[in-house]
Amino acid sequence: MADETRQDLKMVGTTSSGGGRFRSVKITGESVLNGAVDCDKLACTGELVVKGELRSDEVKVMGECRIEGPLNAGSVRGQGEIEVKASARVETMKMTGNVDVGGHFESGDLRLFGGFRVEGLLSAERLELRMYGPCRAKEIGGGTLIVKRSRAAALAKWIKPHSQAMLNVDIVEGDSVELEHTTAGIVRGNRVVIGPGCEIGRLEYRDSLVLHKNAIVKDQVKL
Repeated sequence: MADETRQDLKMVGTTSSGGGRFRSVKITGESVLNGAVDCDKLACTGELVVKGELRSDEVKVMGECRIEGPLNAGSVRGQGEIEVKASARVETMKMTGNVDVGGHFESGDLRLFGGFRVEGLLSAERLELRMYGPCRAKEIGGGTLIVKRSRAAALAKWIKPHSQAMLNVDIVEGDSVELEHTTAGIVRGNRVVIGPGCEIGRLEYRDSLVLHKNAIVKDQVKL
């Protein structure tokens, strides 16, 4: 995305600006970008609304970021809340807090510590989810999928502690699947570990299965 003709954009306080193509975008305070944004780097400390698509090689969020179009990014990291009204595609994400995607969510390496809601398919080569609040996706698919509950105190700033932090999902399918505190209609995988707090409608596995004594599986099939 690098382009020598691009300029930097720096916004401090309560401000607004048009969208456009930038080299670096730095937000401190409460800002609105009225239009699509294409940049090399975006850093937000505070609150940001992008009224359109966001494209960036690097995104760092410390606070709240709402994108009213799709998100296409290389790396995304930070603490706080990210809301994408449309679909999202990122190469890597490491986020502490809450992530909300209104469409499909595609990633290579996805590490979420907190809660999330994905209206469509959540797909990742590697997904590591440490739940601190309610999590919901229509479908989850990928290579290595790990879902566990977290009690990390650092998350309390962004998500209220939730003793019943659970993942609710219609379908989970992956090569290696490890689930805890998950309610799912169907789980499919080569190597599957079903831990405590799980309630699975139908479980299909190929190579191996480890089943916690307190997990509930209504229908179990070895393929």
